[in-house]
Amino acid sequence: MSAFTPKNESFLSRFSLNRRVTVLMLVLTTLVVGAVALNGLPIELIPRGFTDQSLAVIVPWEDAPPREVEEKITVPLQEELSTVRGLNNIVSVSLSRGSRVFMNFKTDTDMDVAYREVRDRIERARRDFPDDVDQVFIRKDDASGIPVVVLGVAIDDDLVNSYDLLQNEIILPLERVDGVASVEANGLEEKEILIELNRRQVEAAGLNLYDLAQDLGSDNFTLASGDVRDGDRKLLLRSVARFRSLDDIRQRPVSPTVRLGDIARITFDEPDKEYRVRAMSQPAFAILAFKEGDANAREVAVRIREVLASFADNPRLAGVQVITLFDQGEVIDASIGTLGTSGMIGGVLAGLVLFVFLRRLRLTLVISLSIPLSILVAMTVMYFSGETLNIISLLALMVCIGLLVDNSVVVAENIHRLRQSGLSRRDACINGAGEIALAITMSTLTTVVVFAPVALMGAGPAQFIFMRLALPISVALLASLVIALVIMPLAVFLTLTPTGSTRREQPLMLPYRWLVAGLKWLYAQSFERLGRTYVRILGFFLVRRLDMVLALVALFILTGAISSSNNLRFVAIQEDEQSGFEISVQMPENTTLEEAEEWFLAAEAQVESHAPELGLEGWFLFHRKTSGEIQGWFTTPRSTDLSPREVTEKVLELLPPKPGMKLFTGQERQLGDERDDSISVITLQGEDSELLEQTASDLEDVLGRVDGVLGFQRNQQRTPNEMGLVVDRDRSRRYNVSPRVIAGVVEYALRGISLPKYLDKGREVPVRVRFREEDRQGMAELASFRVPTGDGGFLPLSSVTSVKMLSVPEAIVRRNKRISRTITLDLQEGTEEETRERLTAIMAGMDLPEGVSLGASTQGVQGDEDLKRIMFAGLMSVVLIYLLMGFLFESFILPLSIILTIPLASLGVIWAHVLTGRNIDFLGAVGIVLLIGVVVNNGIVLIDYVNRLRSQGMDRPAALMLAAERRFRPIMMTAITTIGGLIPLAVGGRGSAGLSYTSFSLTLIGGMSTATILTLLVIPIFYTFFDDLRTTWATATARIRGLRGKQPQVDSQAAQG
Repeated sequence: MSAFTPKNESFLSRFSLNRRVTVLMLVLTTLVVGAVALNGLPIELIPRGFTDQSLAVIVPWEDAPPREVEEKITVPLQEELSTVRGLNNIVSVSLSRGSRVFMNFKTDTDMDVAYREVRDRIERARRDFPDDVDQVFIRKDDASGIPVVVLGVAIDDDLVNSYDLLQNEIILPLERVDGVASVEANGLEEKEILIELNRRQVEAAGLNLYDLAQDLGSDNFTLASGDVRDGDRKLLLRSVARFRSLDDIRQRPVSPTVRLGDIARITFDEPDKEYRVRAMSQPAFAILAFKEGDANAREVAVRIREVLASFADNPRLAGVQVITLFDQGEVIDASIGTLGTSGMIGGVLAGLVLFVFLRRLRLTLVISLSIPLSILVAMTVMYFSGETLNIISLLALMVCIGLLVDNSVVVAENIHRLRQSGLSRRDACINGAGEIALAITMSTLTTVVVFAPVALMGAGPAQFIFMRLALPISVALLASLVIALVIMPLAVFLTLTPTGSTRREQPLMLPYRWLVAGLKWLYAQSFERLGRTYVRILGFFLVRRLDMVLALVALFILTGAISSSNNLRFVAIQEDEQSGFEISVQMPENTTLEEAEEWFLAAEAQVESHAPELGLEGWFLFHRKTSGEIQGWFTTPRSTDLSPREVTEKVLELLPPKPGMKLFTGQERQLGDERDDSISVITLQGEDSELLEQTASDLEDVLGRVDGVLGFQRNQQRTPNEMGLVVDRDRSRRYNVSPRVIAGVVEYALRGISLPKYLDKGREVPVRVRFREEDRQGMAELASFRVPTGDGGFLPLSSVTSVKMLSVPEAIVRRNKRISRTITLDLQEGTEEETRERLTAIMAGMDLPEGVSLGASTQGVQGDEDLKRIMFAGLMSVVLIYLLMGFLFESFILPLSIILTIPLASLGVIWAHVLTGRNIDFLGAVGIVLLIGVVVNNGIVLIDYVNRLRSQGMDRPAALMLAAERRFRPIMMTAITTIGGLIPLAVGGRGSAGLSYTSFSLTLIGGMSTATILTLLVIPIFYTFFDDLRTTWATATARIRGLRGKQPQVDSQAAQG
């Protein structure tokens, strides 16, 4: 036995050797239960709970101005929905096609109760809705807003009854899929019966539009009229007035001498489209399938794929082409596959590193066994706690791969050292594990304890991600600790050669012996030499401690200068996380739909011809007369080296020019993440949408001239030349004309009115009545519309109204009952902070109109809050780690020598990002907190051994040199295996979901690299400083106590004298 090797028996290691079958059964149980858990873990993209619980209420109402939708539908609906219990916030959007209200609920809300309350509030609000509002939908889809599947459907032009065909053969089968909450069809129009009145003929017949519309609205219905008795039977009497054909409608009398066909053209056709939709250079419409909030996205996507596969065998869909534009299931599989592949490669690299160091195949396999065993334990706990396998939990397991062998490596290395010192196999295994048990327990707890401050962070994305990382990492590391202390002693015992025994040389083992010999020579030429060089360097600096301090100060100054010159900063997301581009187009106000279509077709041709060099997998166009969008999404993986910003700039150069046209950019991102440090968002709030729009326009003129502002992203498109008719209430009272009648005349004439549905072979067909296009084209025609008066006469509309030109957005957004208008500014790269400061100063001095207030002014507010919470968690982690090390070393001062490892790790974090040209993103900041708990592990093992040697009587310099020599090999082994496990994540660190893991892995790799190197040199030096401080403090305290002890004796002698 070595003179400096005490007998440290461990109960766990003794149990391991005495109860071998029990230990083996524990291993088999872990494998079996872990395999069941692995097979049963649900797979999804984003962890459940990442988005708020929500409900959406959708009220379709076609062809109405957003302001009218807001007044007649949104406001009364939002007032009622605001009383639902558990509501966190409510946002409504009023569009020309209806109203949408989105409600987010608190996390503890019972959503079944909330759904029933929402349905009740809708019934209350329906009393105030327009009569032609037929349906209200409540959607329980996932709050992330990400559809499970997006389909593009191209239809042959000669396909008849396309709406019925697609509704019955595509949409309905998708709606029946288990887990699908709703299916939206954008661009698919149902055929309708359109009654277009001839204005001159209506007036010649002595009719007026308002009365005629009211009369038609009471027709085509089934009315319960009462009951009659037939003997003992009671029969319900119902008068039926349903039309059987279009001719029946034409023959419908509207006066004693005039029939409806005499004054109107009646057709059955698709309604006029005021927009165009194209996908992959074909006319199309889009189908979006949303899942229910608690449904598994991957499973739903698989079921939808099965339904899509059945379409190929459907002869009715011969003229229909269905293109899958987005499949969340494939994204999940690709993302999980990327992480899984990286994990397996990392595990193999870690095993190879161990074999190079150990050069014992059986021992390498035994130590490597701790990786799958620990991961299976973590998955078992995840399975029984209701967690899922997603990109966050799999990332946590991926990070663990290199860390899981650390404890086993230290235990195995210590056992071998004791074995070589002369102990028997059994004593070496028992004492080797016991000697190091407390140190590896504390080093494991320092990693686990970094997640404890999560509870104090406050709700938000940062806390959510930490919580989802905490469970897999903590359980896996604690499992690796148990494996190292219980399973590893037995495993190493079985692999060691008994004393006195010899092995017969097998001819087949000769190549293996050659390989081991080659690795031994390679190890001797590299790590052995490096170890000897390290010991000499450490001895040099132990007598020149001040030189080491000065070198560290210089290194920190150099790193700070390099970081500043490269503009290294924290960002919410990396630019390469953008999965595509989006360009919004605003045409001149006098543009016709045909002119807009001609321009967009030319733009589409340019995008299609340059798609390979731009790295595009697909593209999509949508446009109206004066506005539209061009979107493209990149191939996965990316097929070009162009950044998303460069792709967008090239597309802008390719687009054909058009006088008066404006282009606005905004990159498409995955996971619903809208945070971006390259933009700034200013929010205006008020009650008058027209005033907000005018104020936003004025602000754009001012802010567009600020240095650092490149331009604007389009949040809302304006409706050109919207006319508002203002009722003159004095004249309307004088002529006895009701404002409601005036509004009805205008609504019926321009937008038309929906009549009761026409029943055709069991299918309800929409019916709408309006004036012909030529009767409602200009202001002159509108002003001469006849309005009925209360005394039975008629007046032209111009006699009781005046015309006002309005500019309002296509969408009116209300947040918590107030109208909101946002202005999004693109900021010049590298000057974001300075530009935001200028914008803040300008907005502070801006005199806003009365009734307009300023909301949150920067897009990075949430990101800044998350960063502050992460910094708080990091600070609290340092405090907890210090407390744990104080318990281990029984000292207030010595733990400070290891705490200094943390700022040393920051040097590697900075250099890793500077050398790769990347900024530190959100996941990188999370990695910094995790790094705090990892980098102190080597220091704990080193200083614990130094204290152990000194407790046996060895002096400080000798103890430091011997501990450094003996711990160099296990420290390098654990560091390289951990770093090797993370390298695949850094190299292939961008998942298909658009989430980049590169900054996260660079943080851990860079931090651990510098922390390992500097730990071996700096911690022994600072240990001597703090040990001297401890000695000085102890000496000073002893002297003070001695003086206090002498004072009573002096006083006693003086009293006696």
